[in-house]
Amino acid sequence: MATFLDITLLENFGVIFVVLLIFLILFGLLEYIKAFGEGKKGLHAIIALAIALLFLISKTASSMVQLMVPWFMVIIIFLFFTMFLIRMFGRTEADMKKLIGHKDVYPWIIVFVALILFLSLGNAFGQSLLESGGGAETPTDVTPGGTTDLEPATQGIRSTTTSSFTTNLLNTLRHPKVMGLLFVFLIGAFALIFLTKPTIPVTPP
Repeated sequence: MATFLDITLLENFGVIFVVLLIFLILFGLLEYIKAFGEGKKGLHAIIALAIALLFLISKTASSMVQLMVPWFMVIIIFLFFTMFLIRMFGRTEADMKKLIGHKDVYPWIIVFVALILFLSLGNAFGQSLLESGGGAETPTDVTPGGTTDLEPATQGIRSTTTSSFTTNLLNTLRHPKVMGLLFVFLIGAFALIFLTKPTIPVTPP
C-alpha cells in the first residue's frame, strides 16, 4: 500500500539528480581553477553541461555515481561531526588540519576512498564481465543418455550464479573459507602495522 513517505517514485528520476550533481560539481571546479581564464562562465557552463549529458547517456557511469556519492557523503558527514566534536573541546582549525594530515590518519581516508571506487567499478562492470565469458564448450563425442527423473537445479540462498553482481560478491565474501582467509590477512596486516611502527623512547623520571 502506498504511503505518504513512499519515495520509490524518485528512483525513476535518479539519473536527473546525477546529471545535476555532475553539472554543479564540474561548473564549480571550472570556476574555481579558472582553467580557461577569467569571466568564462558561459564556456564553463557549456563544458559542464556536455559532460553531465554524457553521464546521462552512459548507464554505467550513472550507476557508478549513484553508488559512490552516498558513501562519500557518509565519509564527509563522519569527518564533519568528528571535527565538530574536536572543536567542542577547545581545539582550533589548525589542530584539525594537523590531525587529518597525520601519518596515521590520512592513509585510512585514502583506503576508504579507494574501496568505494573499487566497489563502484565492480557494481558497474562486474556482472557484465562475468556474463561475457565464453563458458565451457559442450563435448561432441558424448552420446546422450536416457532421461532421468532429476529435478532441475535451483539457486540456493548463497548462490553465486545470480543475475546480481552485488549478491554474487556478498555470497562469495560470506563463504567460510573466504572469511577465514580475510581474517588471516587482517591479522597479518595489523601485525605488520604494529611491528614496523617506530617505538617512542621513554624518558626516565
